[in-house]
Amino acid sequence: MVEHADDGAAAGGLPAAVSVEEALGRIERATDDLARLVAPEVLDGWGAPSAGRLMEAQARVRRVTGRLDGVRFTVLPRIEDEGSWRSGGMARTFTSWLRLREGVSASTARKDVTIARRLATALPATRDRLVAGALGADHARVMAEVAPTSDARTDALGWLIDTRTGEPTTPERFVQTVAVDFPEPADDPDGTATRELMTAVLETAVADGTLVTGEGLVLREATALNADQFRTVARRFATVTDPDTDDVEDDKAAQGEFLDLSKTLGGYHVAGFLTDEHGLLISTAITAMLGAPAAEETRTPGQRRAQGLADVARTVLDTGQASPGAAIAPHLNVTVSWTELVTQVTRTRDGLCLTCGQAPTRGTGAGTGGADGTGHAGGPGGAAGGAAAPSLPAAGGPVFTETGGRAPRALLRRLACDSSVTRVVFGPDGAVLDVGRAQRTVTGPMRRAVIARDEHCVYPGCDQPPSRCEVHHAVTHWADGGGTSVANSALLCWFHHRLVDARGITMHWTGKPAGGAGAGSLVETGWAFTDARGHRICLPEAVDPLPTRDAGPGAATADPPIAEAA
Repeated sequence: MVEHADDGAAAGGLPAAVSVEEALGRIERATDDLARLVAPEVLDGWGAPSAGRLMEAQARVRRVTGRLDGVRFTVLPRIEDEGSWRSGGMARTFTSWLRLREGVSASTARKDVTIARRLATALPATRDRLVAGALGADHARVMAEVAPTSDARTDALGWLIDTRTGEPTTPERFVQTVAVDFPEPADDPDGTATRELMTAVLETAVADGTLVTGEGLVLREATALNADQFRTVARRFATVTDPDTDDVEDDKAAQGEFLDLSKTLGGYHVAGFLTDEHGLLISTAITAMLGAPAAEETRTPGQRRAQGLADVARTVLDTGQASPGAAIAPHLNVTVSWTELVTQVTRTRDGLCLTCGQAPTRGTGAGTGGADGTGHAGGPGGAAGGAAAPSLPAAGGPVFTETGGRAPRALLRRLACDSSVTRVVFGPDGAVLDVGRAQRTVTGPMRRAVIARDEHCVYPGCDQPPSRCEVHHAVTHWADGGGTSVANSALLCWFHHRLVDARGITMHWTGKPAGGAGAGSLVETGWAFTDARGHRICLPEAVDPLPTRDAGPGAATADPPIAEAA
């Protein structure tokens, strides 16, 4: 009995289990004990284990569960090969049988069976290390998912590799590279001594790591890398041993690319798949557009990426890079009557006038209309932001010209600040009587002057460049009678332009300090922002005191400087 305990003693001094059922019973009882020791009432009590002990316990539990996964992957191919699972006709495939018997999802059953098969047929060293606890479960899954993915790669896993050169070899070639004194043929007529010496040389090379299989070569990196880093190593092995399969997979990925942009309630639904190349291009462009989060940023990363994608499209369209030879540059177009434009941009979210605080009276827009000298539509039909539609519903409100969908009021306020407006006059029968020339609300020289003064988005903490900004009627909005001038204009990026209009944020010029840049963007730009409750919008950091207007020579002026247009 003592000899049996010495030969097969289990951890903790218990005799080794003599059956699978006995071993599983011990594991289940140990798991019950562990669950009791980490119950909430224990962890919240006075005798709760320290955080250090819990961290160690968590790591050990992960290692144990990984080893149990290895045991499970070991027995699954045995069950499949034995074939009794087919009895009763419950399932036609082993994967379906596993899903039905254990109640797991189809994807889980499929992954488990695939990994178990690959460990059994192509990755024996990986399976042995997983069961022994020398390899993590995630590393084993990486090997199974990446390495044996073609016949050529599976063969390469069994190659002998001389780690001194990194090249494949054979036992005979390797022995020839080692300094060994083989006996003369006359002294070893049957070759027994030579074979024994070659075997000893090979065993020594395997023991010291000089001679490894392709699988072993990859696994050597597992101890120093996390699973994500290890995937890169395994992926490199697969590419080197069978680049043709990579080409086939790249072609399949390219053929599987798609992008769906579907109109739905309240907006558009986006879905698709891109190759690594195209996905990285989009991701890099969006990241470049986003920049660092501005002060008081409340958007989630997903919301910022959505804004970044829209900003990429705006940049391409605003700079004329899309269809440069087109008679009318492609852009976002909105159709709206003059009366509706004035009504919408002067109304708050509660339907009150931004100027007087009363409910505005909506005009009828009757008559054929006429040009008012500003380039805006003066009758019942006009287009802000692009070319006019050939007809306009009598009471349809502002719509996107291309789709007929409702245009948000915040968009109209931005267009009223900085867009190209075409005046279109319709007759009683809807026929177009007159089309005025498109005119920008902010001219080129004026825009250059604003850019020279502001340099970037002037919202506190934002440094988006002028190429990603619009000119905002800063002090007095155009819809409230504000003039289009440099003194009434400021650079705001697309996001903050919408934010300022939607939240009723006001701006006024305080002037740049004569001594140069101050402690924060507010002082540097010379613009002060106040929210709808009258609170100043500032950077989280301390901002230098603003200079007073009567500080004498060199003090900031009450009006923003008008830079000379380039």
